[in-house]
Amino acid sequence: MSEAIAGHAEILRADARALAECAERLDAIEARLQESGVAPPWLRDAVRSHRAACVRAADDLTDAAADLDRYARGARRRPAPEPR
Repeated sequence: MSEAIAGHAEILRADARALAECAERLDAIEARLQESGVAPPWLRDAVRSHRAACVRAADDLTDAAADLDRYARGARRRPAPEPR
């Protein structure tokens, strides 16, 4: 059971990394929009908003993965329940 929980934590960490990479790409897009000077302000605002959402979600997933890791460590220390 604890191995399965740890596996879920790793999936969350992978998802957090993907979102962090997305935020980096959005940073680059926003910089290019700014440099071009032709993009409307609302478009740059939308890109910044999506970037912020990616960062928040990545942070949340990282926190959730850490919580699952702690839970999995506790599950390893507890004895298995007795069969009925």
